Amino acid sequence: MIAAAALLVGTQASAAMVETWSVDIEGLWTAQGPAGVTRDLGDTRLRWGTSTGFGQSSLVITNPVPGLSVDTYVGAGVPPAANTVQTLTLTHANNPITGTSLQNATLTVSLALTPTVPVAPGFPLPSINYAIQFLETSNDGSCEVVGSPTPCNDIFVLTSGLLNESFNYDGFEYFVNAFPIGGTGVLQTLDAGVCAAAGAAPNCLGFTTVERLSNDLIFGLAISTEPLSVPEPAGLALVGLALAGAGVARRRQTRQD
Repeated sequence: MIAAAALLVGTQASAAMVETWSVDIEGLWTAQGPAGVTRDLGDTRLRWGTSTGFGQSSLVITNPVPGLSVDTYVGAGVPPAANTVQTLTLTHANNPITGTSLQNATLTVSLALTPTVPVAPGFPLPSINYAIQFLETSNDGSCEVVGSPTPCNDIFVLTSGLLNESFNYDGFEYFVNAFPIGGTGVLQTLDAGVCAAAGAAPNCLGFTTVERLSNDLIFGLAISTEPLSVPEPAGLALVGLALAGAGVARRRQTRQD
């Protein structure tokens, strides 16, 4: 144990904080319901319903090119734009349809980080599954969303993933988060009635989408040396990638051995 502790101290003394990372991130749909909802385009699109002249409704993931570069943000609070990299985009084509509509889905996100300044071995991190509840509203005028125009807004709810997790690399602790940075949708805490209509618990996190429009939610990613926080309202609510920090540290130690 003493020898192991001495080795760890020596490793930390010789290591340097990672200033810049290369990021490979990919999101795919891995489940959807009910039966009748189609998954295609390499598992990046869900589509459903019978068109009434405007096409089916859909949820599409647009993944970034591999090898994004992001600098470590030294500090806490809200990361500046210079330390945030745009990652994937979710786009809901909200079209008037009949028949089967989406009710739930699972978005699986995989992430791999590679230090580039200084150069060091990269490693994959555990994937996270984001659970989504969805309500295709009936457009009969009795809208679940207060103040929604007719036709009614549809409801998208993220029911998992509110984390701000850390991992250890060469003796330094880092925090990684994904969060909305733009788009027509604003991820926020929804009214209790809206959450209930989508089959979600009170204080659920989501956004509503306008009929016959392409509604998108753009995510960014930041890596910091301290836990991040955001101001209210939750327009930038942190949706952390659930990292098993101890597992990452173990895999890193194995490579050192």
